[in-house]
Amino acid sequence: MYLVFDVGATTIKYALMTGEEDILEKGKTSTPVGEGKNTKDFVETIGTIYDKYAIQEDIQGIAMGLPGQIDVKRGIVYNGGGIRYLHEAHLQELIQARCNNTPVSMENDGKCAALAEIWKGNAKDVKDACVLVFGTGIGGGIIRGRKVIHGKHLLAGEMSFIISNMDRADLDKLPEGNNLMESMNVPTLVETLPYTWTTQCSAVNMCQNIAKAKGLPYGSVTGEMVYQWVREGDGLVTNMLEDVYFNIAKMCLSLFVILDPEIILIGGGISAEPDFIKGIQKYVDHLKRLSNVFTNIKLNTCKFLNDSNLLGALYNFKQKYNLDL
Repeated sequence: MYLVFDVGATTIKYALMTGEEDILEKGKTSTPVGEGKNTKDFVETIGTIYDKYAIQEDIQGIAMGLPGQIDVKRGIVYNGGGIRYLHEAHLQELIQARCNNTPVSMENDGKCAALAEIWKGNAKDVKDACVLVFGTGIGGGIIRGRKVIHGKHLLAGEMSFIISNMDRADLDKLPEGNNLMESMNVPTLVETLPYTWTTQCSAVNMCQNIAKAKGLPYGSVTGEMVYQWVREGDGLVTNMLEDVYFNIAKMCLSLFVILDPEIILIGGGISAEPDFIKGIQKYVDHLKRLSNVFTNIKLNTCKFLNDSNLLGALYNFKQKYNLDL
């Protein structure tokens, strides 16, 4: 049996799984964040869950999907997303020590979603793929030879930070400071830094952009509301959503000629709405007329949604320890 974790800044989801995709039991707990919380608290939270299952099960491994850049080989977290204290934590070593030296694997959560598709999903029959996950940001992964590409600085596939829709004159509008995207909240980012792909097209920022345009408070608009307004004929929302589709389609074609994947998969909770992929595909088909080099671009949705990070984390464990590959 394997204990698998999908770690977020608010909630830690976990599952007891077999060596395949079978989930025997699932649960969740609050992520220890806030005043005074630190890496020791995080490790103890994981350890407490491990203790509960280790009493009754033979836990052969602990597989984890986490925010931030992950050094998969050494088990070190960089940045840590919303769990800031994990920056530079040697987390694999710490968790192994707390959990009776049980083998541990770690991978970025977006890359876990990509690995799930390669293992059991809509990329299971290909070697090379690009997976885009639209949520709070735009995560995912670049797959080469059925393995995730990490890059020299562990940044390959960090699609949120692609700079888009920015003119040279916009440089003077940037506020003072460094690391602006990590230091600002979502409303401030959308208001002052609309130059990255995530502020334009992530699911959360898309809803925030629409809320702002309609004069509604932050956090009051959901993806379900957006599509309901479109179906009711709301011209403002329809036009903004079409811009999102067009922006994503352009980026898909750019990624296609840079990476030449066999397939590009679109994921995240919003991808459960059938019109999301249809809207992107519509503009991809239009733009393909630019050149025959785009002829073979292929899009599809991800097979897995809520459990994708769990499945991908387990597959990462199997790859790391050369199990059943």
